[in-house]
Amino acid sequence: MLHNHKGFTMPEILIVLCFLTMSLAIVLPNQHLTYSGLSEKRVIDQFTDNMHYIQQLSVQKGIVHTVYIDTSNNFYQMYKDWNSSILMTEEFPPDWEIELTSLKPYTSFNRNGTVNNPGTMWIHTNQKTYKIIFPFGRNGVVVHQQ
Repeated sequence: MLHNHKGFTMPEILIVLCFLTMSLAIVLPNQHLTYSGLSEKRVIDQFTDNMHYIQQLSVQKGIVHTVYIDTSNNFYQMYKDWNSSILMTEEFPPDWEIELTSLKPYTSFNRNGTVNNPGTMWIHTNQKTYKIIFPFGRNGVVVHQQ
């Protein structure tokens, strides 16, 4: 009797396909959450880096620098001073909600790097909420994930 050992049987193929399908069903939804979480972290990190940058510019140049946060259009702009041209404009994702609780829309950094009007803002994303504090002193900004 001849035996052909060159292929797989139908039950073996079905078992492997079921295993692959179940593995992909578990892994792929988590990949989306991981990507959106990394994208969210990148935007928050960029915001805090920009605030530290504008604070350092104030100290280095000895000039008051201002940040304007537009909550209705989800962007912020940085100015050398109130009447100067815009240094930088950055956007938050359009589906995020920006809430200024005690922070004013126009926030300035003094020549020594301190915040003129310390306060708090909240950023509500699809997955998380962040509390961002502009404290007294030269600490820059502090981010707390809620």
